Amino acid sequence: LFCYVGHGDLLSYVQKFDPSYSYELVKEIDIEGSKAKVINMTSQTWEGITWKHWLVMLCPEDAKNSDIALLVINGGSNKQSEPNLNSAEVRVASMVGKRTKSVIAVLFQVPNQPLFDGRNEDQIIAYTYDKYLNGEGDEWPLLLPMVKSAVRAMDTIQKVQKDTENHEIKRFLLTGGSKRGWTTWLTAATRDPRVVAIAPVVIDVLNMREQMIHQLKCYGTFSSEIEDYTKLGIQKRMNSPKGAQLLSIVDPYSYRENMTIPKLIILGTNDPYWTVDSANLYFKDFPSPKYLCYQPNTGHDITPTGIATLAEFFLAVKENKSLPNIKWEFSKKNTITVEWDNPSGVAYLWKADSNNRDFRNSKWESVQLKGNKKAKVKLTTPKNGWSAYYVEVRFPGSFGNPISLCTEMKVLPSDKFPFDVDIENVKAIPIAKGSTSTN
Repeated sequence: LFCYVGHGDLLSYVQKFDPSYSYELVKEIDIEGSKAKVINMTSQTWEGITWKHWLVMLCPEDAKNSDIALLVINGGSNKQSEPNLNSAEVRVASMVGKRTKSVIAVLFQVPNQPLFDGRNEDQIIAYTYDKYLNGEGDEWPLLLPMVKSAVRAMDTIQKVQKDTENHEIKRFLLTGGSKRGWTTWLTAATRDPRVVAIAPVVIDVLNMREQMIHQLKCYGTFSSEIEDYTKLGIQKRMNSPKGAQLLSIVDPYSYRENMTIPKLIILGTNDPYWTVDSANLYFKDFPSPKYLCYQPNTGHDITPTGIATLAEFFLAVKENKSLPNIKWEFSKKNTITVEWDNPSGVAYLWKADSNNRDFRNSKWESVQLKGNKKAKVKLTTPKNGWSAYYVEVRFPGSFGNPISLCTEMKVLPSDKFPFDVDIENVKAIPIAKGSTSTN
């Protein structure tokens, strides 16, 4: 429907020279066998605001033989002082670094916040979208400086490691959660050759315009978690030419054809932001290699299994290998066939039920499936309500916990929804009692 024409806006902003970029190595200390380098970095000046970040590099003693680093894009506040090196995220990063013998870096304050009279997170993004849609400037979308923050972090990591250790880092795997997962996708979309793989976490909204329609069909309203956008009418304004141009800049789906690097997508089955089957609107359209990791009974977060799968993915990318390959097919008779190439894999069928197609508070339960490198199971359509299914294949991991790779979701009945949608006005239409939309 839309012609995506704004790709260049992202790339031109990221590549634009900014004399305010700078960094200072504040200190180096030892943390359980790794050298922690604490860096104060200025990534840019955006809309007259100087963006400052803490950047922590965790460098194991034996990392010099690795030319790849894992960059974790994190949040935080401008009000925070020096990062806590005893925090769970830093300790997990240190553990992954030691086990993969690679540099792990954690970038904080993406985005810089609070901004614009105390706004944070989605409040800022929605505010900047409103500015862009009102024609107040092409650089307003907050994702532009968020991506530039990640790119400048890669620059800084390379320079610091070269200057202090004579260690050359050439490749990066990027990861981050929620808006930082969004940043991860879009940093890869710049086609920076240093980014060789990504692992976005709990950002399940690619193909954004269709996602908004799907939310209305399932919930009758938009998730309260995206209320900041709803208040400013952002979803409806996506239908305008300017809205289409905004999507061409900030929706990773618009860059899908060029997104050929390995992708591990980590999601929660009960994430309150999205619908249970949001990934079905985009996953199939991205080129391989690509992997799904659903975390059952999990919201907008990452679990130990998600972390273990991410660490295994990083190790595989480092060694120019692949994760185990799984493939699946849903038949018209609602049978799912799953095959995997590693004989150590064990398959499980996960299921949850909902009387209104809202699975955010549903309980997921699993049964082990029989089969060596292949499993086939018939999915049941409930007489009332809806059931959601996916198959998980677990493999032994190198980090204690098993790794988890999953199929897409299947919601049955697949052709019925509790609401219809007025697409032009982007609003739900109640369905008469006893009937459901089949659109």
